[in-house]
Amino acid sequence: VAFVTATNDYQKEKQFRNLEDVAADAKDVKVLRDGDAHELSSRDVVVGDVILLEPGDKVPADGVLLLCDAGGVVEDESALTGEIDGVAKGGYDGPSGPDPFMLAGCNVTEGSGHMLVTAVGRNTQWGVIKASLQSEQAQTPLQEKLDDMAALIGYVGMAAAGATFVALMAIRFLAVRSGSAVDGTWFDAVLEAFIIAVTIVVVAVPEGLPLAVTISLAFSTKKMLKDNNLIRHLAACETMGNATNICSDKTGTLTENKMRVVDGLFCGAPYSEASSLSDEARDAIVNCIACCSTATVEAGTTHVIGNKTEGGMILMLSEAAFAGARDYHSIRDAARLGEPDGGRIFPFSSERKSMSVLVDANAEAENETNGNGRTKRRKKKKAEADFKLYHKGAAERVLENCSYWTTPTGDVKKMTAAKKREFLKHITKFSERALRCIALAHRDGVGEDVDVRSVTAEECGEELEVDMVLDGIVGIADPLRPEVPEAIRKCQRAGITVRMVTGDNLATAVAIAKEAGIYTDGGIAMEGAEFRELTPAQLDEILPNLQVLARSSPNDKTILVQRLNGALLPANEEEWKELHPTKSWKKDKDKVLPGYLEEWKASRGGGAGEVVGVTGDGTNDGPALKSADVGLSMGISGTDVAKDASDIVILDDNFSSIVKAVLWGRSVYDNIRKFLQFQLTVNVVALTLTFVSSVGGVPPPP
Repeated sequence: VAFVTATNDYQKEKQFRNLEDVAADAKDVKVLRDGDAHELSSRDVVVGDVILLEPGDKVPADGVLLLCDAGGVVEDESALTGEIDGVAKGGYDGPSGPDPFMLAGCNVTEGSGHMLVTAVGRNTQWGVIKASLQSEQAQTPLQEKLDDMAALIGYVGMAAAGATFVALMAIRFLAVRSGSAVDGTWFDAVLEAFIIAVTIVVVAVPEGLPLAVTISLAFSTKKMLKDNNLIRHLAACETMGNATNICSDKTGTLTENKMRVVDGLFCGAPYSEASSLSDEARDAIVNCIACCSTATVEAGTTHVIGNKTEGGMILMLSEAAFAGARDYHSIRDAARLGEPDGGRIFPFSSERKSMSVLVDANAEAENETNGNGRTKRRKKKKAEADFKLYHKGAAERVLENCSYWTTPTGDVKKMTAAKKREFLKHITKFSERALRCIALAHRDGVGEDVDVRSVTAEECGEELEVDMVLDGIVGIADPLRPEVPEAIRKCQRAGITVRMVTGDNLATAVAIAKEAGIYTDGGIAMEGAEFRELTPAQLDEILPNLQVLARSSPNDKTILVQRLNGALLPANEEEWKELHPTKSWKKDKDKVLPGYLEEWKASRGGGAGEVVGVTGDGTNDGPALKSADVGLSMGISGTDVAKDASDIVILDDNFSSIVKAVLWGRSVYDNIRKFLQFQLTVNVVALTLTFVSSVGGVPPPP
């Protein structure tokens, strides 16, 4: 048994380490030391170093942003918080300034700057989360049941052995008392009876059970690997078969963690009919998206560098509906945005919720292509009035400033009140589906109204971003993985409750949960701020119907898991005070989450809790993965912390693989139950025959 278990654990750990090798390689970072720039391994970064950050860089340590571009720096913190939107950062400017804190393990998506390192290794937020994963989990459900069964078998065996010993001694005593002839001395009789009693105990114990369980689990792990489930801990096989709850992250687990255009209205035509647009109408859309964005897509991939919302629109240009359109790189090159005598760019403003660029229409016309991708040459004009404004922003605000709209044929028509209501109706529908609504617009001849070279952002907003032509409205979202709804239905049919826990906003979370089939009539959806104010008793009351938890902190998911299965709850006053150093044990022990073990058991009448599986790919999921009965991390998008904390690694990041994990887990359970049925039948028959034959005076076989 020990050999089979050790061999299997070694193989699984070796596979897991191979999976980690690529991600574990130290990355080189640019560091300022003694006024000079150096390229060092991320492992050599120390507190006090100044890191040079650029778009696409992974932040190697926690730190404070000292200097940055005028537009600031945007950091993707989805690995830590689960929030897909980038977080704007600014250089440190006192308590009232922008957020300057950069977090290790996150990626820079926009802007560049200098960061002062304040914490490295285990002292970073990433390290603190990883350190919290060292606690050991309790026994699995199968282990608990086998322990109970072993104790019962022991009691039955001891009782049978005792009864046999007493019966044999009684027979000997009655025979001696009646004067019947007996063999041997009393010592011989006692010794023989004791040996038979020990034999009964040995017969009662199913000695083949440990080996059968180990072999069954080892066989299942190999089969599960073919179904893209890498088992890190052998017991996770059978535990997954007993799962009654799955708490899933949204970003990267249920969704693709990639912003995509999922619906839209292009020059008055729906998204499904975008391929029927004329060349002029299509060019209006393509030019606006290309010029009015700064994100790029890595060649040959769908990986976005920069703003993910802009990246979603850039990726849309590669779809069949826009086949033959100009490449967005060539459009930007021709616009020469930000260069002397080139186009002007007014970056996205959170106050205006929009972005604008001024492009020289002469340069744009020089490289214009037709529908077949061939270059068309037009006569270059020299009038300053040839400058064109491209504008994108929050759909309602952009629509309010549009007086015209582009038709599918490329013609421009007056925006009537009825047409504006129609566009507004589409925006409302997109918003109800929790889509991010972005409107695209343009205006020709803006050079007639202002001095293009000296106009400010404020003047652009007041004088140029009016009387525009509406080109399109796009609905952008992080789309649900196509296989997720069916996988969730299978889980629900199997008696498993699926809950969503995400850092995203409530409206988006509910929309995705409805689409996935998680959020149903009578279900409860709440935000983390409200969740954290509940008492343990209040949370237990709503737990059966809690289906969506939005705007949750990394600790909220852990608390939810602990209230479901009772794992890693404080067992005494000392442990409780470690979690709540500022609270009073006597006054607050029944008011503060996650509660404590004695209270949790009392609330359930001393019974067992749920068997909980937790899915996640981010560092913020680590503590919850460790607290769960089965932690399931994502092999492709999952962070090292998440993988290390998990019991099963889903190699293809496919939620539907969890269904197969449940299938194999239940198969293991059934196999062990069938073996027990066979083994105990044999043992009970052997025990009965031994007892009856001994009492009947039949001598044991030689």
